[in-house]
Amino acid sequence: MGIEYNDFKPDFMLQSHDHMMILDIEHTCSIDGSIPPNEREIIELGAVVVDIKSLEIIDEFSALVKPQRNPEISNFCSQLTGITQSELDNSDDFKTVFSDFLHWYPKTSKVLFATWGSYDLVQINIDCEFHNLQHFSPDTVFNLKKAFKVVNKLKKPVGLSRALELCQCEYEGNHHRALDDARNTVKLLPYILSNPKAFIDKV
Repeated sequence: MGIEYNDFKPDFMLQSHDHMMILDIEHTCSIDGSIPPNEREIIELGAVVVDIKSLEIIDEFSALVKPQRNPEISNFCSQLTGITQSELDNSDDFKTVFSDFLHWYPKTSKVLFATWGSYDLVQINIDCEFHNLQHFSPDTVFNLKKAFKVVNKLKKPVGLSRALELCQCEYEGNHHRALDDARNTVKLLPYILSNPKAFIDKV
């Protein structure tokens, strides 16, 4: 179920792609560990498509997902994300939402698939396996969290909120909401792509 993230080659990325699609997910969780990692389920999927040259958002996708293994989310999960049980009860299941996402997802090799960290694709494929769907593996995937660490010469990777603080960027929206996290990730792109020659082959 492992996902191979591509080494970051800035020249290749900037010259070979017209757009970047940044995806973020929220999943079921519990403070007491009652939901093991391999039984987590996506409860929200959000994504933005960004023009590589202007770094402007040109399209968005957002949907809540009704969990199946553990239909009732924990109070901890609800408080963390702000997502309510009633919202999920009135949402579509993963199979339907992911089908909608794939129809929305631009069908071109000129789109670079990106996430903040490597877990989002792992969780997508946990859900794909549970729902007997085909493994999801984009041709080119880019770990923005890892690239941010290299560019800014940090000792270890940092979370999205901390990265925004380091760049003196304000978070807009609600923390731990998929679309808001994806939108705020866009703010960090100038701090990753501004000097690509400096970190070729280091990621």
